[in-house]
Amino acid sequence: MDPLAGIIKSIQDTYDGDPWHGPSIKKILSGIPPERAGSQIGDGHSIIELVLHMAAWRSFVVHKLQEDQDFDINDETNFPKGKNWHQALEELEESQQQLLKSIASFEKQKLQDMVPHRKYSFNKLLHGITHHDLYHLGQITMIIKQF
Repeated sequence: MDPLAGIIKSIQDTYDGDPWHGPSIKKILSGIPPERAGSQIGDGHSIIELVLHMAAWRSFVVHKLQEDQDFDINDETNFPKGKNWHQALEELEESQQQLLKSIASFEKQKLQDMVPHRKYSFNKLLHGITHHDLYHLGQITMIIKQF
């Protein structure tokens, strides 16, 4: 399988497919009522903050794939404070579509190139976005268990 096709498949499965590890991101998030989106454990990030954080880092990946060398995440954009659950879900969905589109147009021979201003390759970045999403999905799942 083409390496980019494999990455796309993994990202799709994790987001709204039938991943081997359990429910997809979209399935878990669709079961969260808007009034619970602000829930958190202790002083940790809320569900809505985690979702917007996931979208922010997907945006980071898109910018880097599109050769925007200067784009970066800052304190303000890393864990945005969201108020509207439906808007946060739409932002995550839009970030998913942009990510898939950007990966599909990325040249596979650049996978081993280093991401500008980082110490890792595009290959690691693209695999890492799935790992990042699943890490935060685990946090969200723990918060949900408190409901």
